[in-house]
Amino acid sequence: MDPQTPYRRTCAALACALGLGASSGAAALEPGTPVPDLAPSALEDPSHAISLRALRGQVVYVDFWASWCVPCRLSMPALEALYRGHRAQGFTVVGVNKDVALADARRFERRAGVSFTLVSDGNDAVAKAFDVRAMPSGYLVDRRGIVRYVHRGFDEATAAALASEVDSLLAEPS
Repeated sequence: MDPQTPYRRTCAALACALGLGASSGAAALEPGTPVPDLAPSALEDPSHAISLRALRGQVVYVDFWASWCVPCRLSMPALEALYRGHRAQGFTVVGVNKDVALADARRFERRAGVSFTLVSDGNDAVAKAFDVRAMPSGYLVDRRGIVRYVHRGFDEATAAALASEVDSLLAEPS
């Protein structure tokens, strides 16, 4: 069996979970938009499969990344610190990888050493649903499942803004 076959199945399952077909055109996913539901398999361990719908009630940052993305190398440690510092208050991060080769994503994941959930999107179905326009791209979702902030690219200013936004959303009533 081709070593990419399970990865391709995961990507096909992501497209089905989102209700996307080959001809689907995504509208811009901007603040005020409900987040699309995902039910992907985890990159390393399928037992960690998640659904964004199941995360309602939490503040969620959906981060699109790739092993070839230089700003992603900066974002991962910042997102890990934010996740570790706020997960007890109901904050989680879901990293969505856009590498075509799963091996590249796994190598990057081992080096990054993050503890939040990472899933794969090699066929771009999830990225299209989120209207990803830059790498990395992040979507901060409130407890009701509404996208409140969109970040395209990542630098120190992005990290500071994101930390403030997470604090603000966590302070809102459930």
